[in-house]
Amino acid sequence: MDSVVGIGEIGCNIADGFSNYSQYKVYKINVDDDLDSTDWSWASYDVDENSGYEKDGVYRFRKQDSPEQYEKNCPNLGHFFRNIKGGVLFVVSGSDSVSAATLAILQQIKDCDINILYIKPELESLSPDKIKHEWVVFNVLQEYARSGVFKRIYLVNNSEIEKHLGEVPVIGYYDRLNEMIVSTFHMINVYNHNEPEVSTFSEPDKINRISTIGFVNFENGEKKLFYSLDEVKELCYYYAINKKKLEEDGELFKKIKDQVKNDVKTGYGIFATKYAEDYSYVVAHSSEIQRKKSEKST
Repeated sequence: MDSVVGIGEIGCNIADGFSNYSQYKVYKINVDDDLDSTDWSWASYDVDENSGYEKDGVYRFRKQDSPEQYEKNCPNLGHFFRNIKGGVLFVVSGSDSVSAATLAILQQIKDCDINILYIKPELESLSPDKIKHEWVVFNVLQEYARSGVFKRIYLVNNSEIEKHLGEVPVIGYYDRLNEMIVSTFHMINVYNHNEPEVSTFSEPDKINRISTIGFVNFENGEKKLFYSLDEVKELCYYYAINKKKLEEDGELFKKIKDQVKNDVKTGYGIFATKYAEDYSYVVAHSSEIQRKKSEKST
């Protein structure tokens, strides 16, 4: 079973989406704005009056005056993470102040196989101080991933997902975006654990650790990435095709091979399904730190 750790409001909301699938054990870390150190009777255990408490499967940090204080006062989460092992997807957005504790938290699970899922917020809705903080978290996590401290960082931009979804009503807006992120990531993960009918997959180059996910329009081959990644060096396609179509459609293989022709290193896998509809997903990899989109907004 893979573990998903969500930190902050955004990270926890996305982690909640993964809890709908039995393949994941979900951990959530957030802030309690109303934490009162004079009344701990309702806290289950692992209480630290300076930092927070654990209750109902969520670790609640005491609200701090600045992002730096979240890092400085990060508690020992050994009991909270007592059963965590193997693969970990750590979900975070730099727009949440508690994200400043990310490195301190990750240090406590450093023996796990860690991937980062970074949610790029809409910067125009943030204050100047939050924009600066987001820029720091965004770049530091990329640098750590690129150096091999983490296995990979997946970048997701809410604005890009909105473009792919089209018109999204106000009520349920972020639910729709989060559902798209979770379902796409989950399906790619599912096919990574299944045997393809045909495959040219190979491990991405070790230097290409900055990535994004997306889906492909199967009719015209158009890629719809969840982050506009600069300097894409590798692409990996996942085709989930109805088994009967794989058995009978003589043009299908040629169509897929034409779609995956690129100027960069490319791999693909074709998977047989029982679904009536066909689905196509893509993962893009780069070695370049993605800085421009933050710098334009600071």
